Amino acid sequence: MAFYSGTDGRLLIDGEEAARVRGWSYAVSQSTLDTTSLADTDRTVTEGVRSHSGSCQLWYYADASGNDASRMLQKIVKAATSGSDLGKAAEAERVQLRLKIHDQTTDGKYIQGEALITSAAMSMAVGEVLSVEVAFEFNGAPLLVNI
Repeated sequence: MAFYSGTDGRLLIDGEEAARVRGWSYAVSQSTLDTTSLADTDRTVTEGVRSHSGSCQLWYYADASGNDASRMLQKIVKAATSGSDLGKAAEAERVQLRLKIHDQTTDGKYIQGEALITSAAMSMAVGEVLSVEVAFEFNGAPLLVNI
């Protein structure tokens, strides 16, 4: 039986594999709806809506194909559209993310969906590589799943 470690993780941003990924995480949560009636002695529930969210850490690394951390940041960090009105900027863009486990098969195991970036934080310290931590939430259900 095989096991997977961080070196098996991959991240695709809009269909292109990110060059330097430190790690990613994914979580799904299921809410419940109460179905208890007045005559019941114990609470009963049914399925409610699910939400899918996660985060990823990218090294701010530039290669010949482009800077992946910058590509991700550009989805949410937008300059003011007018120098006289600092309260207006372009809207954040959605991103296609594929969280992948490289399992030696052609496609690997993955969860793919359209996501909105909910936060991004850059971190720089002496002696360390500049990195970007990005949090995201899927818009609806994942588009493709193979886990």
